[in-house]
Amino acid sequence: MRIEFGRNIEKYIKSKINRLFIKEDDFTIISNNCWGTFIYKKYGLNYQSPFVNLVIFAPDYIELLENFSVNTLNNLSFIPHNESKHKDELISLGIYETAYPIGILDNKYELHFIHYPSQEDAKDKWLRRVKRMNLNKLIFKFSDGDKYENNMAKRFDDLKFKNKVCFLAKDHPELKSIVTLDKFRGQQRVRDEWKNSKKEFDVTKFINNLHINEDI
Repeated sequence: MRIEFGRNIEKYIKSKINRLFIKEDDFTIISNNCWGTFIYKKYGLNYQSPFVNLVIFAPDYIELLENFSVNTLNNLSFIPHNESKHKDELISLGIYETAYPIGILDNKYELHFIHYPSQEDAKDKWLRRVKRMNLNKLIFKFSDGDKYENNMAKRFDDLKFKNKVCFLAKDHPELKSIVTLDKFRGQQRVRDEWKNSKKEFDVTKFINNLHINEDI
């Protein structure tokens, strides 16, 4: 108990120190996995995005970004696991029978709320955090996670959004928003990019150089 308490105090102090180095504290992170969750924790900030503590499979995520709108984010419903279009992937990952909520936006894009106990909790927090979003300071993050296809890197790079980063295991020198992580070169995908991208990506500098999104 004392060890856990000490670790929590240490994390709190580190987050307060990290907070001193960023100029912005009201940005919204849109992410396909928990990367945004860890970034908010790193700087001791409240979640100003609904895209925390969840996973979105790559095909749904990239299409959602290509058709991004607040109206879509507010149109949330839920489906049982046996209706997921990613059923085979859920089985292979060993989470098909795990009791977590699966949300769906506009009856198209699945949200896997893997860290939420119920549909009620997931919906309440999702909709509250949608209202907190700062549409002028959006950060879009992608990575070569589950069901990723090679053409998705370019599709992400082509998005109109100004503040975006994509972590990959493969090089794409022709694409501006791609960050290749050395640890995963030659592998199929990156993992835990929130802790494995420190050498290649300065997130503090990225936040301090945000561009305003005026057309969303």
